[in-house]
Amino acid sequence: MKYLLCTADATVTYCESEPPHAAAGEIIARLTACGVCGTDALKIYHPGYAKPQKLGHECVGVVAEVGEGVTHFRVGQRIAFAHHVPDPTSHYSLHGSETMDPQFKRTNIEPGGFSEFIRLSPLHVQHTVISIPDHVPDLRAVFMEPLACCLRALDRAPLSAGDTCLVVGIGAIGFLFLPLLHEAGVHVITCDIRAERLELAQRWGALASALASDDVPALCRAHTEGRGVDLVILTALNQTTFEMALRAVRDGGTLMLFGGKPGTQLTLDFWPTFLREINILTSYSATPAGLRHAMEFIATHDYPFEQLVSHIFPLSEATQGFELVHQGRASKVVITPN
Repeated sequence: MKYLLCTADATVTYCESEPPHAAAGEIIARLTACGVCGTDALKIYHPGYAKPQKLGHECVGVVAEVGEGVTHFRVGQRIAFAHHVPDPTSHYSLHGSETMDPQFKRTNIEPGGFSEFIRLSPLHVQHTVISIPDHVPDLRAVFMEPLACCLRALDRAPLSAGDTCLVVGIGAIGFLFLPLLHEAGVHVITCDIRAERLELAQRWGALASALASDDVPALCRAHTEGRGVDLVILTALNQTTFEMALRAVRDGGTLMLFGGKPGTQLTLDFWPTFLREINILTSYSATPAGLRHAMEFIATHDYPFEQLVSHIFPLSEATQGFELVHQGRASKVVITPN
């Protein structure tokens, strides 16, 4: 079988090995599609990540083989799956910090998501493998894991129906927040550097939109009786967007830092932030419960997530897709076996 592995900075190697076989409790999945996450690009191009690095975790496939004892899945069944599994009995998980659990960061699918065949451990089979309903196409199901990441962020943020949220950065992740916020009864304002993304965001239900060069805080106040928004989700995080978010959020409101990369430095004037009681939160990755919730949302709501896919490449040409993501020239890249 063929698979991809990041072996050095800016180097992805096209590897070959014998296909795996399922041991007891395991599943072997045949890949049909895997989305490229921004963290995949960081692992490839950022020197802060040690090499080699496994790549790919937004996976859709078909069960090719089941090991002894696997009863909930059958050969030929369509599945979506993710890479990390927390220990549900750990102190972290019992306190709502599943993604901080040491087991979560140790576990992974083998040899990664960009592979013709993928071994799923018994832990993965039990907790992060989700059946795909027949009516859900692969290019919609591939958004299960990133949508689950968005769900976790919203679970961590104080937000109620009738509130107003500013989403900064309307790439694929920014778009995924829109239907979740809409279904929760939250008014959404969007901000991006590209006008065509803002136009699509308004077709997806955004209340208002603005270019990053516009007076975004003024727009937020105009739609909130002068208060500012209740929540700002920063999918694009730097000093400029951070300061804009502080000006756009209401007193007592919340900033959700969802984007960023290694080495990101932010300067904060603590005193006015303290006096305004601004909450600053972060959210990392997704939980098993979030994966199930995400697939249920995809299956029961007719949002055309596949419209966010801008490029599809086979494994043999995947480096082109990684470069597009690294350069910020793609909304969503998906890799297929051939």
